[in-house]
Amino acid sequence: MNVLIAEDEFTTADAIQRLVENLGHTPTWACTGPEAQHRLEKNAYELLILSAQLRDADVLQLLPALRRNHPDLPVVAMTARNSLTLEQQVRQLGVICYLIKPLNIHELISIVSHVSTKQA
Repeated sequence: MNVLIAEDEFTTADAIQRLVENLGHTPTWACTGPEAQHRLEKNAYELLILSAQLRDADVLQLLPALRRNHPDLPVVAMTARNSLTLEQQVRQLGVICYLIKPLNIHELISIVSHVSTKQA
């Protein structure tokens, strides 16, 4: 399974990449919103793990555009700022899971494994 990780914090992105690889999947890292959009247009991904607050883009700006072109792509949103309002907004935009940083590795493993099983 190809997984796109849109995260501007290197340490978090690296940890997620290693986790995805250890689960037998192929991760790709994008550190900006435009880079994530470009990668989605050029390659097929089965899962997007998306930081809610990239330095140059906000999840509420990115998701509507992503949904127009990739309506069935499972998206996991991650944030360091827990907000019920944000969670409700991203869920309305089709996010399958809303995770709070620091990430619970076991929860992320479960989500990636679940999406992988559904793709098979």
